[in-house]
Amino acid sequence: MMKPWVRAILVTFFLAGGVAAGMGLGRVIDPLPGAALAAERRATPPGLAAFQDELAGVAEAVSPSVVHIMTTVGGQDDLFQSKGVGSGVIVSAEGHIITNHHVVDSEGLSQKLRVRLSDGKEFPAKIVGSDSDADLALIKIEPRGARLQPIRFADSGEVRVGHLCLAVGSPFGYSNSVTFGMVSGKHRRAALAQPYQDFIQTDAPINPGNSGGALVNIRGELIGINAAIISETRGSDGVGFAIASNLVKWVSDQLREHGRVRRGYMGVRPIDFDDPALESIREKLLADVGLKEQRGVFVYSVEPDSPADRAGLKKGDVILEFDGEAVAGQSAMFFRVAEASPGATVTLKVLHERKERNLKVVVGERPPVDSHSRPR
Repeated sequence: MMKPWVRAILVTFFLAGGVAAGMGLGRVIDPLPGAALAAERRATPPGLAAFQDELAGVAEAVSPSVVHIMTTVGGQDDLFQSKGVGSGVIVSAEGHIITNHHVVDSEGLSQKLRVRLSDGKEFPAKIVGSDSDADLALIKIEPRGARLQPIRFADSGEVRVGHLCLAVGSPFGYSNSVTFGMVSGKHRRAALAQPYQDFIQTDAPINPGNSGGALVNIRGELIGINAAIISETRGSDGVGFAIASNLVKWVSDQLREHGRVRRGYMGVRPIDFDDPALESIREKLLADVGLKEQRGVFVYSVEPDSPADRAGLKKGDVILEFDGEAVAGQSAMFFRVAEASPGATVTLKVLHERKERNLKVVVGERPPVDSHSRPR
């Protein structure tokens, strides 16, 4: 039988050996001193570091194309003056800048506009044209030798939900601020006044002052002009809206060429078959017009002596195609008509009394005053 004092010596020996072995193993696993080990643990994975640098590069490349806009309503002799801030995006080397209509609109009051570039240089600006229907405006500065960097436009039709994006602008007056997120929706409409809406939804934080700024993809190309947020707090709640770049490009080109937007007009009011107003009669309506499934748009009304009326379109017809392309819905039809040049002839494939036929319509020019209820 082992004596107690021998057992105590052996236990002490094994414990000491275990500690020594543990320390030795620790050195094998972790041979670095404490500070070096902490630094190694903080090291960013190579792929993530490269991605981070790429985003920073995009932000740096885009910032010179985004400007800070300051508005002052009222002159020096006016009792009251109000000041506002917004953002804009340079679209030409000659000094054209696209922004929101609501950034520069003063409801008929006298105002002054100033633009600050990313390098701090400031210039007075004038309005070339403004379009309240799409909430876009084109302003211009005289660069006086300054080299401007116009932004590159992306095709917003190629943008996909889940694509990464950056919002650049002047939230709360902090110019050239950059936020990061993703595209969370396309072709959105919102409860806003303008009838022409084609919004890209994003969770990249957008706040007051971002209006008119750029939403860009990770190549630094413009996919939208930041325009609105849906929020109960007037702050960013992750639901921001940017006007899709294809609509921005079309409107800005019109404003630059004509000083206003010339939109096509046919005088027809279409309605989608899946509109809630038709829910109770949808199946019967489809059967009556001769459709087995929902296609095209139902003609709810035709304005007398309008281009559509003169072409022979009737209430109760179904418009299936517009110039050879299937009509996806009322909103798509709305834009197709608007983008047609006044005076141009377009072909409609319609379903009339359960038979298909083609109609030639000479597009008119849409009156300048509009609302959601005006026929398209």
